[in-house]
Amino acid sequence: MKTTPSQQRSIDRVSEILSAAEKLIQELPIDDITLTMIAKRAKVTRTSLYHFFPSKFDIYDALSKKYRADLKEQVIKFFDPDQRSDYRVAWDGISGVFSKFFNKNPTAAILLLGRKASRQIRYTDEAGSKGFAKELSKLMREHTDLQTYAADLDASGDIFQIVLELLTATFAFGMRKEGRISKKTREEAKAATLAYINTCLEAESS
Repeated sequence: MKTTPSQQRSIDRVSEILSAAEKLIQELPIDDITLTMIAKRAKVTRTSLYHFFPSKFDIYDALSKKYRADLKEQVIKFFDPDQRSDYRVAWDGISGVFSKFFNKNPTAAILLLGRKASRQIRYTDEAGSKGFAKELSKLMREHTDLQTYAADLDASGDIFQIVLELLTATFAFGMRKEGRISKKTREEAKAATLAYINTCLEAESS
């Protein structure tokens, strides 16, 4: 369906608002940012901003969903649809995808890892996080040899929810300490998450 001029103007306005918020998040403590600041940077009226986003948390939520979708797309591209790989090798690659993504996108690191953010902001997209874990679990079961060890492992995504929490917590610590996710931090995160996955596999097979 062709986009009408009015619809296109709304799409452009939302894009301008989100872009303005991204820049402010990189410049200021995220809890100090106000809707007035975002409206001024986006060069829109507060009335126009309120029409699309009633609160700044709605803006953060939209950005979080955008970044999570971008990350999901990169994760999907990592897997070879015609080949099952060793789950340990696959997870090594996936943890690399995550670390590169957050190092390249500082705003995503703030919103999805909780770097410099309050607990309220960190969990604006909690449902999205759970959905992402379930999708990641499905990809790992379909494209690696995980099911060789446990046929029904983590169909609900609960295991990979914890795996992602371990991964992002370690990455967040590295971000706070070094300002980026270093190779050392990535290796520590990979070791911790693989240890948990292995423990779950042993429990399933026993």
